[in-house]
Amino acid sequence: MTRSRFLTTIMLFGLTAGAAMAESHEMKCALSYEVFESSVPHTDMEECPASMGHGEDSFCRVAVVAEVATVFVFSYDTSCLTETRSFYEDEFTMVIN
Repeated sequence: MTRSRFLTTIMLFGLTAGAAMAESHEMKCALSYEVFESSVPHTDMEECPASMGHGEDSFCRVAVVAEVATVFVFSYDTSCLTETRSFYEDEFTMVIN
């Protein structure tokens, strides 16, 4: 399975699970942080990338598969996914402490 198919599979699983939870809990978003957290292997980010334009009302998580880092932005108010963006290996730098 290629890396893009793997990430797509993870996202589809998360969106499907999120939709099922939305129906049962009457949520107002397609993917909640609760579902994302248990479904997608990820790392917390200290702050969102400036290019994504989110302020203090949002928090970000990142999932890295091969040379692609996908950033997921969630709203603090609703815990809903509001935006995603993929960064390729020449667009990001990873620092491991």
